[in-house]
Amino acid sequence: MVRRTFLLATVLANLLFLSAPAMAAPVSVSFETFPGLDGVLGTPDDVPSFGNITPLRNEYASIGLTFTAATLFQDSFFDGNPGNHFLSSTNPAAVLSVPVFGISIDSFSYWNATMRAFNNDGQLIASTTLINPNAGSQFLRGTLSLTSNERIYGFSITPDTTSHILNLDNLVLNVDASAVAVPEPSQWLLFPLALGLLGAARARARRRS
Repeated sequence: MVRRTFLLATVLANLLFLSAPAMAAPVSVSFETFPGLDGVLGTPDDVPSFGNITPLRNEYASIGLTFTAATLFQDSFFDGNPGNHFLSSTNPAAVLSVPVFGISIDSFSYWNATMRAFNNDGQLIASTTLINPNAGSQFLRGTLSLTSNERIYGFSITPDTTSHILNLDNLVLNVDASAVAVPEPSQWLLFPLALGLLGAARARARRRS
């Protein structure tokens, strides 16, 4: 009986901790909408993006993304849709109040593009470069992508020369689940039950010893 109770408690405890995802779902930013009043991107109250050549700053702050330098552009250039919004900037950069372990973004640019990731102290922890073999004479379509075992709190994307413009779209942030995950109420209810069963098993074991 003691062994059975102990096993049951162990199973319940494992269910409690294993039911939380190891990684939160990636956050995808297409730049076509901004979070609405609920502060969540991808819900019915999202706000449509505004027009051409508009600086981006706090529009995505509710999802943990704040741009310190970036310009939003609307044109058919990136994907053929005249209503498409994308970044067309010299040196886009952002800080993250919710850390991530990975970042990717599509590029359709005339120049080499380098993405750098920074930790909470502003130190460089990862970087990647998309090389355009015909830089300065032909646009290259590709994806910048990097990951880090250390939490990423900021990133920048730069061309070879600071005055050059990069065209970027479809940002994806792989969020650190431990920074945002909150157990469901049902999970919290399992916790005292598991502890209680473990305590009962140990008490019975002591009485029989």
